[in-house]
Amino acid sequence: MVYEIAFWAALVILGIGVIHRIDAWFLRDVGLGDRNASTAQRFGAGVTGILAAIFSARIFTVLKVLIVDVLFQGRILRDTKDPLAWVMHAAIFWGFLLLLVFHALGSVFGVLISSGGYVPTLNPFMVLRNLFGLLLLAGLALAVVRRVVHSAEIRTAGADVAALAILALIAVSGLLLEATKITAGSAFDRMLAQYAGGGLSADETTALRAYWVAEYGLVPAAPVPSHDRAVVAQGKIVHEAVCQSCHTPPGSAAFVSYPISRAIAPVAAALDRAGAVRGLWYLHVLTCCIGLGYLAFSKMFHVVSTPVSLMVAEVAGTRQSPAAVATRQAIELDGCSHGGACHDTCPVKIRRLDRVGATAPYEPMLAYVDHKNAGDLGSRPVSG
Repeated sequence: MVYEIAFWAALVILGIGVIHRIDAWFLRDVGLGDRNASTAQRFGAGVTGILAAIFSARIFTVLKVLIVDVLFQGRILRDTKDPLAWVMHAAIFWGFLLLLVFHALGSVFGVLISSGGYVPTLNPFMVLRNLFGLLLLAGLALAVVRRVVHSAEIRTAGADVAALAILALIAVSGLLLEATKITAGSAFDRMLAQYAGGGLSADETTALRAYWVAEYGLVPAAPVPSHDRAVVAQGKIVHEAVCQSCHTPPGSAAFVSYPISRAIAPVAAALDRAGAVRGLWYLHVLTCCIGLGYLAFSKMFHVVSTPVSLMVAEVAGTRQSPAAVATRQAIELDGCSHGGACHDTCPVKIRRLDRVGATAPYEPMLAYVDHKNAGDLGSRPVSG
């Protein structure tokens, strides 16, 4: 119930935020272009431009930008002044995206990599979840290190801290949740009640519990004969009949969360009694929902606006109507002003300078936040 309420509330907030941000693309005036173009004209020019790109050879240009510059962060890869920038962006982008697709939306996309669909306790999902979570955390760690080392060049505002904190909390709480589930006797008992029902005798249950202590990292509330080979062997037979089809041994798959479970093993029983699994589940889910709702109002929206601005810049013709130019500039501003500190290798800036070519930028093009101005971004004359 809590999940449903939080998820739908976050989705509504996200929808409102996205509408607000996209609405600004057709209302905001930027630069020295024609400010008399109405919202309807700008919207119409935008739709016309999209359709013209889709139903023409320019669609291949759009696909190239989508694949090279968005999915593989090609523009950042060519940032020779700071090669770690590409590693950082790629790790965060791919770590989060793949967690979203194959974990959060695993019930939808899991069939793409497993004929049996999404089963979180089986491979490849368990090992991929750990891999993608580690990749995301590595990218976030690089982001923090870069901001500390290059503090003079990269300004860190509250929005930056919030974005990094939300992503880090999502990854850490997810790995901790999996680690506590591995050790929790309560999680084992719920699994038995749900999938075995009353079909096991007391001896079979004890044997299965002993096998899970020996092979799956379970930390039971009461001692079990996990060192009795005969009992463990009996538990293995029960496991193969009841559990094996949907449980991969975490020691061979959860290469991040399983070591954590071993580290917390001495206090695992106490954590289980305190409700750690349920508490971490709430923390993880609610953080994900907060991040979802906050997305459109934060700098994290540049994962949407920057790719859009790059594609718009790529397909822009040599001559555009004032309405189209006004919309394009507003989108580029949105992508740039939420993408971090303005620097020479900013992908939006490079796209603009590529388009400008040999033409001289006029001054002033923009006058907005701190370092960003006409000289930084460049522009071209607007043709009516």
